[in-house]
Amino acid sequence: MPRIVVTSVSGELVRNLWVPNAELVRRVVEMIESMPDHPLYIDGEELPPEQRASLLYQTAEVRDASSRLTRDLAPADVKEALGVLAMGLEEMRRDCSELRRLHIHSAREFGLLVQAQNRVVLEEGIRARSLLHQSLDDIDAIDRAVTVAKVKRSLEPSRPRRGPVTLMMDTSNDGVMNRVNNLWQGRHEGRKK
Repeated sequence: MPRIVVTSVSGELVRNLWVPNAELVRRVVEMIESMPDHPLYIDGEELPPEQRASLLYQTAEVRDASSRLTRDLAPADVKEALGVLAMGLEEMRRDCSELRRLHIHSAREFGLLVQAQNRVVLEEGIRARSLLHQSLDDIDAIDRAVTVAKVKRSLEPSRPRRGPVTLMMDTSNDGVMNRVNNLWQGRHEGRKK
């Protein structure tokens, strides 16, 4: 808080005040107006005559503008201005209410859109999981078929080749793969094997 000190011309202490920053200018102007010939110090620094004159001039301008404003604004003008202001406030209230309603409506629509999108993603995940299980079953069937074919080949006695040999079932890798592919296509085309 700044300190204001007013002394007499001979240097005797007349006033000693600690004032908040917000009141400093007002209090300095009061001291200047009430004791115009006395030296005034703010935090130990004397206020120069130019600044004293400037503060007095600015204070006079503010007072003059305030009195003109009070004089120019008749009660009827004030009532009219207040009426216009009230109408503007009512219009702003209606606009804010409409904006709030639109905001709530769009938030609901956005929520429904997000729910629908989540439902689609969930259904797609379920379908992908089902396809994964079918694929794993098909892979297991292929593995079993290949294993069976290898076991059958290993169990068949090796015969000397005397002529064309006719097998009842093709147990080569290509034959087994063809059977498995037919089985897989049958499942996915709706046929039951």
